[in-house]
Amino acid sequence: MKHNKWHDILLAAPGYLVYLVFMIIPLGMCFFYSFTNWDGISKKYKMIGLRNFERLFQDASFFNALKVTLIITVITVLIYNVLGVFLAVILSKKSRICAFAKSAVFVPTVLSSVVVAFIWSYIMQTDGGVINTILGLFGIPPVDFYDTPLHTIVMISVIISWNGLGLFLVIYMATLNTIPQELMEAAEVDGASGFQRFFKITLPLMMPGITINSVLSLAGGLKQYDHVKVITGGGPGGATQTITLQAVEKAFVYNRRGYSSAIILVLFILIVIVSVIQISITKKREVEY
Repeated sequence: MKHNKWHDILLAAPGYLVYLVFMIIPLGMCFFYSFTNWDGISKKYKMIGLRNFERLFQDASFFNALKVTLIITVITVLIYNVLGVFLAVILSKKSRICAFAKSAVFVPTVLSSVVVAFIWSYIMQTDGGVINTILGLFGIPPVDFYDTPLHTIVMISVIISWNGLGLFLVIYMATLNTIPQELMEAAEVDGASGFQRFFKITLPLMMPGITINSVLSLAGGLKQYDHVKVITGGGPGGATQTITLQAVEKAFVYNRRGYSSAIILVLFILIVIVSVIQISITKKREVEY
């Protein structure tokens, strides 16, 4: 049967169209408006060159938002990938307990991030929260989970990880299932311990999954918005504000769409650079079998 290239083009066209409308065009508009003083309301605006970027890199609040974003990204990437690999290996056995545990880890993934943030903000309230209410029954004084900005950021990172860990676990489980059991059995026959089999066989052969999950977790951490918005709103005084939260605030509260576009463009470039570096590092560690 003769292959029809037009058939392939027509099948792929809807996907390319969606990508064009929801990715390429908005990114192009963001690039254009980042060089203007557009307020998002009026039809008039002026081209101001690199002035938005000059102001951005002189803005202390931007660098604080960048710091908060990087802290959240580092914590979530570590939890998603270190804990994800560990759970995938531990729960790979066929048993009812493992099946229940996998379901329990995956359930939060299907919940809305806004709903999860509301639930956990209520659980961790200092006055009347579920955790402190239970502690009070045993005469233990209440714990303030938001006593410092750093503690707040760490708690938010843990909540984000709890919400999304199930997806990363599924990817790691799928990667783990591609490893030939013959390799594991041969290594066991040769006297390799469980740790040796993990570090010499399992982990290297899971690198394709680690590459995918690393990029997904990095991008997700760098563009984090929902959980922070619901739990702290970026406060107090912008101490827990992320880059995306700051961009939205500049655009819709202060009507500085040009400046906001500059923030988004810088974030996009940062995501691309970090993703390329991460892929290049993990790709070198991938092995074939």
